[in-house]
Amino acid sequence: MSFTHCIRGCLAFGCVLAALSCRLPAAELLPQLHVDDTNLVYGSARIMLRGVAVGDALLAREGRPLSDYAVIATNWNANVVRIDIHPGVWKHQDHAAVLAELARQVQASLAAGMFAIIDWHAIGWPDGYCEIPGASQGDPTDIYDSSFALATDFWTAVAKRFGTEPRVIFELWNEPVQSANEWDGNSAQTWPKLKPYWEKLTTVIRAHSKNLVLVTGSQWAYSLTGIKTNLLADANTAYVWHIYAGNDENNERHWTAALDELQNVRPVVVTEWGFQRNTKEHFRGTPQNFGGKFVRDFLEGRQLHSTVWCWHPEWEPNLLQADWRTPTEFGQFALNYLKSHEAQRP
Repeated sequence: MSFTHCIRGCLAFGCVLAALSCRLPAAELLPQLHVDDTNLVYGSARIMLRGVAVGDALLAREGRPLSDYAVIATNWNANVVRIDIHPGVWKHQDHAAVLAELARQVQASLAAGMFAIIDWHAIGWPDGYCEIPGASQGDPTDIYDSSFALATDFWTAVAKRFGTEPRVIFELWNEPVQSANEWDGNSAQTWPKLKPYWEKLTTVIRAHSKNLVLVTGSQWAYSLTGIKTNLLADANTAYVWHIYAGNDENNERHWTAALDELQNVRPVVVTEWGFQRNTKEHFRGTPQNFGGKFVRDFLEGRQLHSTVWCWHPEWEPNLLQADWRTPTEFGQFALNYLKSHEAQRP
């Protein structure tokens, strides 16, 4: 579905007025989700985050009822949901309206008994390379805009709006990548270049919020090498990993090298993972050659938190079929995984 079409639907005048009326409830007495060594803790209890990503609050959620979040929490047994905003949405639309729609989605997820991750869905390098979507997608070339000023503006506004709600998590940048051929580079050398940007954005957020912050490394958030010996100083920061079928030819030894055992130093949240059997894309895989061993040896074996990409019938690899109810093969695999655990709710 196209960017322009979705924006027209989601930000129609009546929808905007309804969204602007949404406000998050007072949360002063709620516990703060926080990092404690290698754990995430809510109140006095260690908590594991397991859930799904739903895509962009405007582009992926057009026309969908807020009751979807109760379905995700109840039927899918999730205790966290990841909600995106693309830079192109923030750049071209009224900020108050975008924030209001985001607040509607976040509040619905909290009311359903979940944590909510807000993700700045940039793909590229701060003030550098920016990934351009394929022409067939119908999206503007700047949908993943990598302007650091734009990201700073977004996080200033989001921290002010959501910063007193301790169940909300801030994922600062979706997928850092320096160039289209970054797979050929030495990712361990990129972290020292990337780290100062995350320090600046964290400072912006800390002016308004103590909320958990998530940051990541290079190669589309796949390579975390070099981070564990050069952590951000901020005490309430955890780290993000993205991994799909086909990464390093599904070789677990290479996956381990990319993760770099960072989970032994700080919590790691896999905010995107998945596979799809019949596709020519980079995430082609099956439960046998990807899903089973990834869940067994990484999500469970290394106790990684996660949100599965994507609870949508079109955003691939998709968990749902066109009726928005029936799981795909990948969706059934993820559903079985989520339902095999007790959901720890805020």
